[in-house]
Order: sequence, then C-alpha cells, then structure tokens
Amino acid sequence: MFGTVLADKSLLSEESLSRYQASYCGLCRTLKAEYGSIARLVLSYDMTFLVLLLGSLYEPEEQKGCKWCAMHPTKKHEYFSSSVSSYAAAMNVALAYYKCLDDWQDERNILRLMQAWALKKSANKVKKAYPRQCATMEKELKNLTELERSQVENADLAAAFFGNLTGEFFCQNPNDHWAEHLRRIGQQLGKFIYLYDAFLDLEQDIKKNHYNPLKGHVDLSHKDDFLPVLHGILGDLMKDLEFLPLVQDVDILRNILYSGIWLPYTSKKKQQKEG
Repeated sequence: MFGTVLADKSLLSEESLSRYQASYCGLCRTLKAEYGSIARLVLSYDMTFLVLLLGSLYEPEEQKGCKWCAMHPTKKHEYFSSSVSSYAAAMNVALAYYKCLDDWQDERNILRLMQAWALKKSANKVKKAYPRQCATMEKELKNLTELERSQVENADLAAAFFGNLTGEFFCQNPNDHWAEHLRRIGQQLGKFIYLYDAFLDLEQDIKKNHYNPLKGHVDLSHKDDFLPVLHGILGDLMKDLEFLPLVQDVDILRNILYSGIWLPYTSKKKQQKEG
C-alpha cells in the first residue's frame, strides 16, 4: 500500500501512540529478521494497519522489547511483534516486489528494476509460502497495467482490480470465520486507496498527461464533489470493521480510518490555500 493509511498522531492518546509506534517498529524488525536488511526499505505504515487489525481480531501472543535501532539510533525504541507481524511483513515484501516489476514494465524505470532484483529472493520465499495472495497480486496488477495502457478511464473497474488485490491479502485464512469480513475490508480499502490517489494526483496528472481514471469524470473546478464517493467507500468498510469483535487497538484503527487517512488531503488543501 502507498503511504495514505496513516494514523493522526495528534489525536492519539500517549498510550495509543506508543502502541502504534511499537507495532511499526515490530514490523520493521520482522522484515529484517525474516528477509534481511534490504527489506526494511519497503517498510510502510500502511502495513501497520494490517498488523493492528489482524492482531486485534486474533490476539496472537506478542514478543515485546525495547532496543536500539540502526535506522533511528538516538534512543531505544519499544516494539512488539507476533505471527501477524510475520504475515504482514511477507505481504509487504510481495506487494513491493510486484509493484516494482509493474513500474519497470510500465515506465522502464531502471531504479525500480534494481529494487525488484534486490527483493526477488525474498519475494520468491513469500510466493512459496503464500501462493494464493501472490497470484492475485500478479493478476490484478497486470489487469491494472493493461487498463492504464489502453487509456480507458474506467474508475470503477480500476478500483475493483486494486480492491481485489488488497482484499485477498487481508484475508489471511480463507476458511476462517471472519474471512469474508476481512476480505471486504481489504477490498473497500483498496478501492479507496486507488481512487483517493487518483483524486489527489488529478491536477498533476492532467498537467503531465499521465493516466488517471478520473479524467473526464471529475471537474477540477468542483473537484471536492467527488469526496462523497470516497466517504461512501469508507462507510462500507467501517460497517465490516465494526462488526468484528475488536477490542485491543480498535481506537487506533478508528483513528486511521476517520482522521489519519485524510491527512494527505487536508495537507494538500492547506498548501493550496497558502500558495
């Protein structure tokens, strides 16, 4: 995922903020332990959402600690990790790998190809362990690439492709009692992320003549008229989230979806007003 599924730290209690940071640090340590230091480069706060969601639902045993970190060496950092951290790390690596390959094929960006090479061994390990999720990532990213190359401005279809991708890896165990709720949460979140990204980048994509599925569908002079669509997707997501028996960290999850996820939008609006 791509840097928008964030917590609004200013609205978190000190305890919740510490828990949020510890989950992020635990994911970082898991990436290093299971896939090497290079995997830390693809670490994302977005995947912390998955750690908190699955951890709150399944309540796995956690390993906790407080250690020095080479990435941020000025002080010790608290962390916690679990089997959910391991799963999220695997999905983090696979998604980053396939996205790098997709960017290389689409843009011929040599840096993205080098990143894919660096992640290939780890990605093959994940693919062997989680063939269902990886097959869906490959398939739906390919579908997205073909749609974008055709220049078809079908926002619903594009969002559905990415929603299918995220829905599949949010569903860790398809035979689990909560599988369909988790899949729908992932699908709605994926749809939101794709359309939200297109919404935020619309002016720049029009200026640079880049593909954007909202071109021709959203009037720049009334761009915010599209916001109810995004709110509607999050509303559907929240119905499934609130149905789950979540207790631990549910305040952080709500903070992310009600406030934190809108930070890129509010930041951009502020910059436009000041500019």
